[in-house]
Amino acid sequence: MEKIKSILLFLLFGLSLLLTYQLWYGEMPAQLLEEDVYERLMVEEPRPLENVIMPELIVSSVEGDTYVFKKGENGYESLWEELSFTLQQLSFYEAVEEAMPPADSNKVLTYYLQPELPVGEGLPWLGNAIYAELEMIELYTDNANKWLVLSEAGNNHKTNLLLSSDKAKRFNQLFDEALFENKARHTRLTNENIAMLSGYDLEISGSIYVPQESIYLDEVILKPEDLDHDLILKTFFIDYNMARIIEEKDGGLIYTDGEKGLRLTEFGLEYSSPRKETGSATVTYPEALFNSSSLISYHGGWPEDLRLDELSLSGWGRTIHYNAEWCMYYAGFPILVKQPTKALFNDSGLIYYTRFIFAPDDVIMVGEGQKTAAMWYDALEKAANLFKDQASESENVLHLEEMRLGYVVTNSSGHYRGEPVWRIKISGETFTLQADQLNSVDEEDLL
Repeated sequence: MEKIKSILLFLLFGLSLLLTYQLWYGEMPAQLLEEDVYERLMVEEPRPLENVIMPELIVSSVEGDTYVFKKGENGYESLWEELSFTLQQLSFYEAVEEAMPPADSNKVLTYYLQPELPVGEGLPWLGNAIYAELEMIELYTDNANKWLVLSEAGNNHKTNLLLSSDKAKRFNQLFDEALFENKARHTRLTNENIAMLSGYDLEISGSIYVPQESIYLDEVILKPEDLDHDLILKTFFIDYNMARIIEEKDGGLIYTDGEKGLRLTEFGLEYSSPRKETGSATVTYPEALFNSSSLISYHGGWPEDLRLDELSLSGWGRTIHYNAEWCMYYAGFPILVKQPTKALFNDSGLIYYTRFIFAPDDVIMVGEGQKTAAMWYDALEKAANLFKDQASESENVLHLEEMRLGYVVTNSSGHYRGEPVWRIKISGETFTLQADQLNSVDEEDLL
């Protein structure tokens, strides 16, 4: 009997050690259940990888004129779908051409890819090629032939692909008069064409295109997306009825179970799970792209005019995570909000998630219902002067990192409006100016 008691005590002691180890270091049962709940309660199916990435912009050069296509504009989808389809069908080793396109050929299309496009074995694009991440693809033609020039991110390596006559013919069919109808001509900013502005020594960072002529932007009434709060709660909590609820003065609701929290407002949500911050991110870039698609699909879905603007790896030590950021577009212009829709995640799961999505509800018909944007050089001069006024110390060289037209969301008389603006970023400082009058827009007025 004493031996049996000793064996039982030994087994109980060993079991207690095992359970303690599982409690401290093992995967929590709640995590496993949570993943199963996501599978059953997903708002929509995650997008396949070929539908996750779209170019930041597509630039077309026709008879000396430059035209820019962005998400939400006519022609953008067809231009990208044709290139994506071509890369999916292309046999890399049959098309590779070592020499550059002839000197007398013309560059007719440039695709700027941000986030980068992964290609190679096991991926939808160039499936039999060596893995690479592309930041730009150019299409050259000498009328008889067409070449794709692929530029890899992080180095100067380029690959030239000669297209077959059938694939080249498909691109020819895209270039008709309707593609450029009512399109504004653009110019690419260079250090030379901004050298005379305001006496500042400005350098261009990246590829920035601005309109050569007056641009007219609709002033629009926006509406926040209508989220099913009950369904959203179920994607974050196994049983949200067990969560503590805190009601804020502005009507927002905070749900927390002690480990993670979700804040719901009338126009968005914010979620955090601090316990998952410490962890590594070992998945590959293509896997991270698909994971970002899964996260936004599970937690609210992916509206038609939403685009993945960024996917980057950040952090240090034991706190490494991917940062994914999305933006809504209207007629080629981004709808900018103070808190963008973004997700931080690592191998442990979702760390942080915000979702603030506004879509056009109506166009304000005042006069002709449009505002005329100030010319780019006036907007840049105003931003440079503002930078000088607030700079604590003068810099020898300023870096122009971003310059684009878009909309910011404001709340006016109970209506959410999209106000046309110039958004300009100089040496890390962002300036938001009314598109027509170039008055500064206060951050406090933005949503």
